[in-house]
Amino acid sequence: MSKLNHEFSPASGVSAAQTLWDSLYAQGAVNSAELPESQDMPWYIALMQAGAAWIAAWFLLGFMVSLFDSLLGRFEGGTALFIGGSYLGLGLALYWGGRQQHFLQQFAFASCLSGTLALAWGLFDLLGDTFNQAWYLCMAALFLLLWGIIKHAVAQWVFAFGCSVCVTGLLAEWHLLSLTPTLWLLLSSIMLFNLHHTGHHYQRARMWIFATSANLLTIQLMYVFSLDREFSQLYAVGWQSGITALHLLVVFAICSFLLLSLCKQWQFPFTHPAILCAFLGLVLISALSLPMQGLSTAVLLILLGHYGHEAWLKGMGIASGLVFAASYYYSLETTLMLKSLYLMGLGGVLIIARLLMWRFFPITQVPVVPKEQA
Repeated sequence: MSKLNHEFSPASGVSAAQTLWDSLYAQGAVNSAELPESQDMPWYIALMQAGAAWIAAWFLLGFMVSLFDSLLGRFEGGTALFIGGSYLGLGLALYWGGRQQHFLQQFAFASCLSGTLALAWGLFDLLGDTFNQAWYLCMAALFLLLWGIIKHAVAQWVFAFGCSVCVTGLLAEWHLLSLTPTLWLLLSSIMLFNLHHTGHHYQRARMWIFATSANLLTIQLMYVFSLDREFSQLYAVGWQSGITALHLLVVFAICSFLLLSLCKQWQFPFTHPAILCAFLGLVLISALSLPMQGLSTAVLLILLGHYGHEAWLKGMGIASGLVFAASYYYSLETTLMLKSLYLMGLGGVLIIARLLMWRFFPITQVPVVPKEQA
């Protein structure tokens, strides 16, 4: 792979992707000399597809529930399992046997989603109307299976998110909920670092990274905004401070690895002022993360998104960082003076970082090559 890596050439107007594709074509690895257009789905289209499938799944489930209730006069767990299995079988049959059309994929996704909802309902009823370890294990296995066999990107994200939520529920049952942020952080980072080794499962691995990162942010946001302290009591264990310190150490280690990787990529020495200032800023952010829970996680997602060229992760990190900082300001556990000092410190770090970026990485004008007239 080292022979295929070429740097971006602003003077020639050729992107790194085009240069890489030309190298692959010269070696006979691809058949076409033209770089194919990106197949990534815009985030708003994916969001609307997921929302439409969710509404359709509830309509499908409601129709069958009403039908069986009118015929049998009752609706029990066994009936819900039968409906769930039928819908799930229909969805998988459309995925595997149907034509790869957008409408069929969307309907198959809605059918599989309705089937999983019905199966979850039936298991909940048969297991005594409680979310226990057996329920979490069964649903996690089902979500993991669907994530592994379905090729639809939106469905992969939804089922990966469901699997991570069930695993989080299992850890909560075992009184290990405090370990979940560190666990999902490590899994997302390791998979992102090895994303180029996934090959045929590249899209599936990306959806898993996005899903676990979203679950990680959900857990920490629920902890931050749990005003009634019900969720925070799940975190409250005797060694909570040690778990928090361990999480911050893991975040600091991964961020340091990313900074060193960027340092090698830019061919900067480790003693370069920009690198030293970056490590100093990382230390300050880690210190600010003690009162502002989740701030270091947001910074790590931004760095991971930049490292892996994933705009979704960068956007999630930026948005969650703003939310974590704002949530700390509205917390009632500290004085207004201390909040102001922490927020001023965070603002000072960002201003210094911006000045250093202007100093060591000045913006250069890239000449635009006009397209040839057809």
